[in-house]
Amino acid sequence: EAFKALADPILAYQLKYPVQTASGKPLSMTFSRRPEKYSSAAPLSPDARQRIVAEVIDLLKAVTASVTVGPVVGRLKNTSPEDWDAQEVAELVLVDRSTARVTSGQRVALNSIEAAAKEKRNGAPYFVYEHVSQGAPNLASGRLESYRHALAVTTTRPAMDGSLYLYTLNLACPDDIWDDLQPLFQESVDSFLLTEPTNAYVPPDKDPWLFF
Repeated sequence: EAFKALADPILAYQLKYPVQTASGKPLSMTFSRRPEKYSSAAPLSPDARQRIVAEVIDLLKAVTASVTVGPVVGRLKNTSPEDWDAQEVAELVLVDRSTARVTSGQRVALNSIEAAAKEKRNGAPYFVYEHVSQGAPNLASGRLESYRHALAVTTTRPAMDGSLYLYTLNLACPDDIWDDLQPLFQESVDSFLLTEPTNAYVPPDKDPWLFF
């Protein structure tokens, strides 16, 4: 089986992630962060807006699949997701994820967006985008300069107070193994769905500052 399923009742989403490449090479994907509620999740960036609520990783091959959640900010905040442009959503998520800071709290986007598209799942808009970023030196290939290639999908859900939160699944790998992983990343991104909340569901804005 090329995939493992992950269903989280706390934030009510489901997905499958690859455990091998397209050519059949195994990936030893293990949890670096087990699914948890937003309030106790680690911040992705210094201002703690987007947080990693679940992540699996193959440390040796530098393959990651992570789910992040964070409030909608900026100019998309006052518009309906139905009217959002996929490129704008990708920029919002990636700029907020980026840790490069410049003065006045703005960020430098270190990612280039290769493609972005909007689709409907269960009647709701989902935004799928491919992006490339400069990564840390790649130990496996011995190259000093490396690029990470990623495929992501973002959708939204209202929190307790009605404000929208972004739910993103991001799958990334070193650029040199992208061709062997892209078809599986695509299938993984296609599998990402927000599910019907049950009694176990904890809205992201419940006790939001517990982490601190």
